[in-house]
Amino acid sequence: MNREPVTIRASSFGSLFDCPARWIAIHMEGKRTPSSANAALGTAVHTGTAVFDESRLPDRSPVSVDDAKQAAYEAATKPRDEVDWEGEQPTKAADVAVSLTERYCTLFAPTIEYVAVEISVDSLLLTDLRIVLTGHTDRVRRTDDGLGICDLKTGKQAVGTDGTAKTHGHAAQMGVYEIVAETALGVRMNLPAEIIGLQTNLTPEKQRIGVGEIEGAREVLIGNEEHTGLLRVAAQLVHGEIAPWGNPKSMMCHKRYCPNYQTCFWRR
Repeated sequence: MNREPVTIRASSFGSLFDCPARWIAIHMEGKRTPSSANAALGTAVHTGTAVFDESRLPDRSPVSVDDAKQAAYEAATKPRDEVDWEGEQPTKAADVAVSLTERYCTLFAPTIEYVAVEISVDSLLLTDLRIVLTGHTDRVRRTDDGLGICDLKTGKQAVGTDGTAKTHGHAAQMGVYEIVAETALGVRMNLPAEIIGLQTNLTPEKQRIGVGEIEGAREVLIGNEEHTGLLRVAAQLVHGEIAPWGNPKSMMCHKRYCPNYQTCFWRR
């Protein structure tokens, strides 16, 4: 069958399996809901930290921590997309974003060597599956053992009580990020995928930063002799070979996050 390729953004890959019905409504049918306050805060932290990390790459002009904090503040108070602040003030999110950006830049960033920051591929066609991967990878780090991807995750539960970033359920997304990074750089990612958790609590002393690793993220996508890889399952979902389902147990099953919420068949 000659099927038109369907584009899947790297950042949305995990949500396709969390609730296929929601994913299809947003990414194939073009339905939208306003961005959440938590998402806006996460975007602000990503913006500020990226400004700082990119300036530390070879042949780049360094910027100060204050510059990075200003970028985070502006991203929080002047978001590009519509935001449902859920009764909160943008300045509250800005305060957390600025504080957490400062902690990251002063305490964490100096301990790691990045070779790429927010590298992208416009389109990577997987011919046999008729899907196109697109998007960007947050960071690529270098150690004496090689290269590996890093992905920043924000949230009040981003770091566990043991001080490490929570990695459960992120393998598929990390596998896509590895493919994106390898395509953009033309180099194999041979280190475990790494999640950098940034805890978005109100007070600086509770804004912990932790790291967690995921081994074998790519295998979850490709599969093995016992399991079908998620790339093939994703292709079957977006091309209608598997009927999509809804997930009323999803953390995103809420009118703030799902355009199908009011009419969802599975939310009964």
